[in-house]
Amino acid sequence: MLIFLPFCRQGNNMIIGAMNNPHKEIIEQIHSFGEMNFDYLELTLEYPHASSWVVQKQKKRILDALSSYNLGLVAHFPWYFSISHPYEGIQKATNKEFEEVIKAAASLGAKKAVLHAEASLSPSLQSNVNMVANTIKNLKSLKKYAEAEGVNLLIENTSNRACTIKEFKKIFSEVDIKMALDIGHASLRGGAGFEEYVREFSKKVAHVHLHDNFGFNDDHLPLGAGKMDVEAVVAKLKAFYDSTITLEVHSPDPHYLKYSRDMLEILWYGKKKFEDNKDYLYPDGYKPAKY
Repeated sequence: MLIFLPFCRQGNNMIIGAMNNPHKEIIEQIHSFGEMNFDYLELTLEYPHASSWVVQKQKKRILDALSSYNLGLVAHFPWYFSISHPYEGIQKATNKEFEEVIKAAASLGAKKAVLHAEASLSPSLQSNVNMVANTIKNLKSLKKYAEAEGVNLLIENTSNRACTIKEFKKIFSEVDIKMALDIGHASLRGGAGFEEYVREFSKKVAHVHLHDNFGFNDDHLPLGAGKMDVEAVVAKLKAFYDSTITLEVHSPDPHYLKYSRDMLEILWYGKKKFEDNKDYLYPDGYKPAKY
């Protein structure tokens, strides 16, 4: 099984992964991603079929399945875990759950674990200033715990209701942590935009989520199915980044995931290199998704 060193560089060779659906059984998804020749699984450790306790019970089966396809692993916390709740007791309980996820991720060999910046609550409950202060406090604590387990935390940009560019700068000035850049989230209207994130945080990016949308909702569409200029995004990304990219396409049809991977590889490496690689991987013939 591939074990990704923290924030490694691979000489402009990106590493492409896919994320599990926590409402489906993990093992069969690992086999599906392996058959599609992904490089790693991004395991979102969510209820019901991928919670930390389920993963711990299935640890050997998961590791065996990953190993059978030489798949690496990146971990993702439940997106609904709060990182800045104003009620201290609730946050302490949530941090305990964060720790359980960290232990489960570490037991599987994950070196990267992604958590969401939290969307701001009603101003009547908590101001953005307090939200950022609580985020910083909890990130420091969880980062220390994760590092003791050999896991590097990454903070992901989410909707435009979560941290702004200015607020991320404040977080990064206080916590030595890297960013998981979600390009789909960055492309939503009302937010700073992908290019602004790149200008400000290109040196902080240690992981990427890529998916399409129409600019209004977090649709998690296949590449090319929304309004994102995928070719321009990949060109800009390629100029500074060459590590893990998770295609976070939410569709019950795996062909859309495969299509997105093919598109990304063609745009990154060029059509000829893509076809040569497929000839090597599939000597008996391969029919790539039409692009």
